[in-house]
Amino acid sequence: MKLKGIIFDGDGVLFNTEQLHVIAWKKILPFYNINLNSEDFNEGVGVEDAEFLKKLLIKGKISKNIKIEEIVREKNDELIKILNNENLENNNEIIEILKFLRNKYKIALASNSEKKFVYKVVEKLKIAEYFDLIITKNDVKNPKPHPDIYLLTLKLLNIPCENLIAFEDSETGISSAKKTGIFCVAVATTSPVEKLKMADIIINELTLKNVKSIIRIFEKKYED
Repeated sequence: MKLKGIIFDGDGVLFNTEQLHVIAWKKILPFYNINLNSEDFNEGVGVEDAEFLKKLLIKGKISKNIKIEEIVREKNDELIKILNNENLENNNEIIEILKFLRNKYKIALASNSEKKFVYKVVEKLKIAEYFDLIITKNDVKNPKPHPDIYLLTLKLLNIPCENLIAFEDSETGISSAKKTGIFCVAVATTSPVEKLKMADIIINELTLKNVKSIIRIFEKKYED
């Protein structure tokens, strides 16, 4: 089956921004007497903000009377402030990958983060020109691990799932992609490998060499 499109997650895959989310949480949560450890934040990799807080509620890490929507709003306001003061630098390898893929395949960004944040990162990195489509959690009812983000991406790209590859760095993202039947590659940059086993392929880092190799594997798989 011929490859027609590539879908990338944002945080942890195309953007080195996962730590910015942690910094924002650490700034906001103490005001609500919520103190988390590194393991708690690791559990939140790839997880949408409200879902992250709901998981903490189940674990007894936060009070039942906490207003989740209010905290999420404050966290995202803080995140934008941090981002505005952050000197984000382009990863040359990522730029080479996007240049290689452009004009060969449709390229989409499918993120579990807030639209304002995602577009601000894309703007600061000056990479908007490479994407045919950008989808965020604000565009769907249910975030990853639900399939909604990928289902909408498939619809708007107008490409069958059999003709796409998705790159994700978390169990949450992989689950979302696989529920739609998309061939999913896990990038082991932010999560331990044991949490990425649902993916079709696991790579240590996102490089042009790895991307070319995956495309060959994908197309050979369907030739066979």
